[in-house]
Amino acid sequence: MAVIDIPIVGQSYHLKDWSIDCQRTLNLYPQVVESGNSPNVSALLPTPGLVKRHAFDGVIRGLYPLNDMLLVVAGQKLYQIDKADHVIEVGDVSGSGAVYFADNSIHVMIIGSHTYKYNIAESELTLISADSETGFMGAADVTLLDSRFIWTVPDSGRIQWSTLLDTTTTGLNYATAEAKSDNLVRTIAVNGQLWLIGEKTTEVWISTGNPDLPFQRMSGAFLPTGCVAKNSVCNFGGGLAWLTRSEHGQSQIVLTSGYQAQRISNHAIEAEIATYSRVDDAYSFSYQQDGHAFLIISFPTEEKTWCFDAVTQMWHERSYYNTAKRKHEHHRAASHAFFNGEHLVGDRENGLVYRLCVDCGTDNLNPILRERVTPVINPQSARLTFDALELVMQTGQQLDAKPLIRLDWSDDGGRTWSKDRQVDFGGIGEFNKRIVFNRLGQSRKRVFRLRISDAERLVVLGAKARVR
Repeated sequence: MAVIDIPIVGQSYHLKDWSIDCQRTLNLYPQVVESGNSPNVSALLPTPGLVKRHAFDGVIRGLYPLNDMLLVVAGQKLYQIDKADHVIEVGDVSGSGAVYFADNSIHVMIIGSHTYKYNIAESELTLISADSETGFMGAADVTLLDSRFIWTVPDSGRIQWSTLLDTTTTGLNYATAEAKSDNLVRTIAVNGQLWLIGEKTTEVWISTGNPDLPFQRMSGAFLPTGCVAKNSVCNFGGGLAWLTRSEHGQSQIVLTSGYQAQRISNHAIEAEIATYSRVDDAYSFSYQQDGHAFLIISFPTEEKTWCFDAVTQMWHERSYYNTAKRKHEHHRAASHAFFNGEHLVGDRENGLVYRLCVDCGTDNLNPILRERVTPVINPQSARLTFDALELVMQTGQQLDAKPLIRLDWSDDGGRTWSKDRQVDFGGIGEFNKRIVFNRLGQSRKRVFRLRISDAERLVVLGAKARVR
């Protein structure tokens, strides 16, 4: 009789060639124990649930935090919310897609189907029209650098900028991306620099201090990497992350470091993205919680959400379980803002704004299905008899009287599965409850799958099996 460790803690890494690897981590994420003297070096922790904070008419198109208020575009209306949760309707914002924000402490530019100026002191919203008289050429997005608004001129390789501390511009306040003749996808400022991300290339510009030409390209700051999904670009970990496209291919996920774009996706994720019928509708946001920096990227056509943890450098999956359709969909969160000490996210298809709640086990009272699939357990290609499997878990702190955990397994590397077995992991106060599954049969290619749907805080520390 021998006791072996079961790799119950790990990331999502499942390939279409299932014999190579079939791991999955859904609505759980790996945590490294940093103390150095704990009996466990890692754990699986639950992803946060969703708690409703605000409800509006119309889909949430964007959230933007200011010092003492939160701006929300829901449907075709702009609202402001103060720190006491008082909601005021400000005005109309036409269109139906995502909106972009930037502010200079005096005005906020809001870019959707049209461009708007929001006066912060007066709470006044006005439309900015594109015409030859004002010199405004139209905007597809907006950012701010050195007190000037900068935006991408739609369907062009141009950027345009405003005068200092204002939203006004002239027909001469523009420049063209120089490295390649592709259209610009996104213009965004990070670390005091201006990144012009095109369809196949990217270049970096800096501020010059010259009022006639306030921005110019940095010599040598050129990346042969563009972007396939405009809304996948976001600030993350001191750089920019996005879904790539170049002359050689597409759909790697990269993170900038200096003037380089470093790949953070892995072969498994890239192989799956390559099967998606559409990727240009992908969107992302990032947030930091409990010491982890998370990048969330969703593919709405394929109903998939992937999450990268910059601390552990590991990927996991997040989902919303649609009980009516009985299937996993991409996560409900489509936009994010950190306001008044809370991580707030906007729903992807209705007017709800949620709080990300680390201690909540439901998505707005809907169950969260959490799952971990281990890699193939096959030491020395030997046939093993599994007498027992014991899970090391946090027990005795549950809300339900006897929350259940389900275990099943596969003997063909994750292609087909056995009937599941269920055990409870203890009621309140059962801190020493042991979670043991007995008589699990024989296999040369055993894969275990752990699942829970109860609204509990599932913390998995490890697993051991008695084999012979």
